[in-house]
Amino acid sequence: MAKKRSKLELSGVSAVSPAEAYEAAYFARKCGLTRDEALKIMREAQRSAQVTMSASTGRQN
Repeated sequence: MAKKRSKLELSGVSAVSPAEAYEAAYFARKCGLTRDEALKIMREAQRSAQVTMSASTGRQN
């Protein structure tokens, strides 16, 4: 008889949308990372882009 599958383990990263999870899984496969590592890199890049955008919108020509 087959073993019962355990519940899906939650990753160390909280609140992942389905689209974000899919993109992280793809990025992880392509780059040889874990899904959590890929998600962490994606979120760091997103934060960096938000800071850059907020800094550039504060400037007036």
